[in-house]
Amino acid sequence: MFNKEKLAGRTSSSGRKLEKQEILALILGFFLILLVAIFTLTRSNQKIASEPQSIIIEPEEKAYAHKTINAKELHKKIIVENDTAGLALLDIRPFEAYAKEHIVGSINIVPEEFPENGKIDAHDHIIVISEKSTDPEVKNMLKKLKKEGFENVSVLAGGMEAWTAMAGITVTYGDPNSFVDQAKVSYVTQEKLNEAVEQKVPMFIIDVRSPEKFSNGHIPGAKNIPFEELEKRRKEITEKKVVVVGNNELEEFQASVQMYDMLLVSPYVLKGGMPKWLENRFPIEK
Repeated sequence: MFNKEKLAGRTSSSGRKLEKQEILALILGFFLILLVAIFTLTRSNQKIASEPQSIIIEPEEKAYAHKTINAKELHKKIIVENDTAGLALLDIRPFEAYAKEHIVGSINIVPEEFPENGKIDAHDHIIVISEKSTDPEVKNMLKKLKKEGFENVSVLAGGMEAWTAMAGITVTYGDPNSFVDQAKVSYVTQEKLNEAVEQKVPMFIIDVRSPEKFSNGHIPGAKNIPFEELEKRRKEITEKKVVVVGNNELEEFQASVQMYDMLLVSPYVLKGGMPKWLENRFPIEK
């Protein structure tokens, strides 16, 4: 026969053991669920971080989005192919930087002075040039161009820094105190030039004064290409030896350096300029 008291004791002991096992199982299950949840959340965050984030373009930035042209492409077009038709190179740097060095054929208009009537055709493809393409002035000029109705606009990628790094051809107005610039030009006296004119020696004389001053009297046989039009009309300079005549020697010198830089001509500066020629009462024609 079974002892009821012993059986009851054993049953009670077994029940306590079962309760402990169930509690341990619950605790273990809870930790497993927690681990799975943490693992899943971590993977989810990693996936989100690894996915490329979409770029939100603000309305203002979208409004002034622009095309770019790199230095190599621009060099090929204006230097190699010599094709500048319908192209306007707009250098927006301060005049001092422009005068020191600029891309041949470019015109200088800073954002504060824009627009300047007549300098840019509405149908031109405008290339905006700055020191760096990220300069704040670029955005300012793009705003003004858009406001004035210019639609075909690009920015030189990397600006002048990219152009000079590529060894692109640049033009300077010339510094009379620079040995390098002085080496680019020669000088001719008033008497020597007058003698050549009287003997009808074939030569190419360019008068860089304004059309008005030119029409009032110029050296016989001279061709009028105003200073500010030299780069735009450089194709008209067909001779390698050129005598440059202007309002004064400084203007002649700067024009001569420009021509040397863009065409590798051998320019001669007329000592004393056109005022001295008129003072000497040497021959003129109108």
